[in-house]
Amino acid sequence: MIWEINDIDFKENILELSKQLNVSSTIASLLFSRGVRTYDDAKLFFRPSLDDLHDPFLMKDMDKAVNRILS
Repeated sequence: MIWEINDIDFKENILELSKQLNVSSTIASLLFSRGVRTYDDAKLFFRPSLDDLHDPFLMKDMDKAVNRILS
């Protein structure tokens, strides 16, 4: 299997991200494809906070699941 990284359109952005994070251009390309575009984005990606999580009770029937677990 040969992987091809499609970074032609964003090559300069990826090289800049690579320099900012001190990682290879391959890693920067993978991060860029995940939406990590800046140093601050990378910081949030690698060191998430509990405040960044969605409220689990927004999922359907979460209250029923919690009640079942508690019982």
